[in-house]
Amino acid sequence: MKNLSSRIISALVALLGLAAAVYFGGEIGIYGIILLVTIRCSFEMARMFFNDAYPHYVKRLFVFLSTVIFLVITQENMRPMTSVLLIISFVIIASFGVAFHRHFKSLEQILTFVAKNCLGLVYVCFLPATVVWTLQTNQGVEWFLCLLAVVFAGDIGAYIFGVSFGKTKLAPSLSPNKSLEGAVGGLIFSTLTACAFSNFLPGTPLYILIICGLFGGVFGQIGDLFESLIKRVSGVKDSGTIMPGHGGLLDRLDGVLFAAPLFFIVSTYFSL
Repeated sequence: MKNLSSRIISALVALLGLAAAVYFGGEIGIYGIILLVTIRCSFEMARMFFNDAYPHYVKRLFVFLSTVIFLVITQENMRPMTSVLLIISFVIIASFGVAFHRHFKSLEQILTFVAKNCLGLVYVCFLPATVVWTLQTNQGVEWFLCLLAVVFAGDIGAYIFGVSFGKTKLAPSLSPNKSLEGAVGGLIFSTLTACAFSNFLPGTPLYILIICGLFGGVFGQIGDLFESLIKRVSGVKDSGTIMPGHGGLLDRLDGVLFAAPLFFIVSTYFSL
C-alpha cells in the first residue's frame, strides 16, 4: 500500500508538471520537458550500461553525445539528416574505442562499449526525438497526449487485470510479476483510451485510433519488457530513484519510447 501511494503521488507530480508545461509553454514548454527527460534518461542508461569496469569518462561521453544529437535531430530542418547522423555517431563511437583502446581492459570490452553506445543512443536519443517530431505535426499536442494516455492506460489496465486475474506468466525470465491476463487487460485499456481521443482528433478515422491503441499498447509492453531485460543483464532493480514507487524515468517511460514511432508515423500521415 505504501508503494502504491508513492506511485500515485509521483505520477500526480509528473502530470502536474506536464500540465503546467503545456498550459504556460505550449509546444516549447513540452520540448523543454522532453529535453530534460532525455538528459536524465541518458544518465540512467549510462549507469546501467557502464559499470566501474569501464573507463570513468565513458558515462559522461554517452550523456554528452545523446544530448547533442537529440538537440540536432529535433530541429525540423535537420530531420532528413537523421539516418546520416546515426551513421556518423557510430563512426565517432567506434573511432573513440579504437583511439583509446589502451584505456579498456580487453578487446571484447571495446566492442561491448561500441555496441552499448549505439543501442543506447537509439533508445534514449532517437526514440525521444520521434516524440518531438510528433509534436511538430498538425494536432501534434493532441497526438502527444494520446500517446501518453494510451501507454499509461495500458499500465493501469495491466495492473488491474494482473492483480485480479493474473495466473499465466507472460515472460518470467524478464519480468516475473507480469501475466498474460494483465497484458490482455492492458491492451483493452489502451484501445479504449485511444478511441476516447476521437473527439480531440476529429479528422482521424476511428479504426486508425483503434490501431494506435492496440499496437501502441503492444509496443508499450514490449518496451517495458525490453527495459527489464537491460536491468536484469545490468544487475539493477530500477534504472534510477528519481520517481518514488516507480524507480527511474526509464522505468516509467520505456513503453512511451517504444510506442512513439507509431504515433509519429500516423500523425505525419494525417498531417499531409
